[in-house]
Amino acid sequence: MAGVLAGQPDPHELVRQSIRNGERSWARSFEYYCLKNDVDRELGSDGHVKSIDEDLSQIIPTGYNTSFDFPLKHDNEPVAADVRAKAERDLARLRAESPAQKRRQFQKLEAQRSYMKEVPDAFNFRIVGTDNLPTGPAWVLEATPRPGYQPQSRYAHMFPYMRGKLWIDKRDVQWVKADAVATDTVSFGFFIARLAKGSHIILQQTRLPDGDWVPGRIQARASARMFIFFLHNFEEDITYRDYHKPGAAVAASRTPLPPHVSRAARAGR
Repeated sequence: MAGVLAGQPDPHELVRQSIRNGERSWARSFEYYCLKNDVDRELGSDGHVKSIDEDLSQIIPTGYNTSFDFPLKHDNEPVAADVRAKAERDLARLRAESPAQKRRQFQKLEAQRSYMKEVPDAFNFRIVGTDNLPTGPAWVLEATPRPGYQPQSRYAHMFPYMRGKLWIDKRDVQWVKADAVATDTVSFGFFIARLAKGSHIILQQTRLPDGDWVPGRIQARASARMFIFFLHNFEEDITYRDYHKPGAAVAASRTPLPPHVSRAARAGR
């Protein structure tokens, strides 16, 4: 399919609008509590699983677009007392920071995400169809590197070596899913990190009942070399659930929270 068919939006403008909407949703996501489950599988050179680490945490909003990742369990066992105690101290310290300090932290995160604003210029986009997803109808776009693109930020240097697809919600113009594959080895910095050809990442978002869009799942399978010496073959699967704002009732969870965390959630602190 060449060009834009009748009734279809311009794909590049669609992506630009989705980036603008996505950045606003990302900022609002700091208002929510949620549970985060992170499963990391270390793979051998033959692709078989060598080890599995699983961590469950609660993301706790701390005001002014900041949050804290409070550890709950490691490998299905409650975290050690010293780990919990340190997390409680760190959470208290972050809550005690001034609004100006928290705003500076958010500005650092914004700067790290600046590569997102380069997406519309880094790729050629083509609408290849539509898909009916649980969130509703979505445009399906194919993304290929744009010749001559010059990255402006650190993480944007990966874009010339990536290709994939985007699913953009028709109603809200939000990314529902992004599926990307590295077509060549990507390097970050001088012998700092290298992401191998064939590395694959899938990002998914979900719409909450109040209309906000938040992270739903991140899946990655990659080979990465850090500081020349360390080669890491891994699969990572991060899921987010039980989103709620401070003071809101929480749906029954399969994983009950420790009393000190659930009290804080109910109090909205």
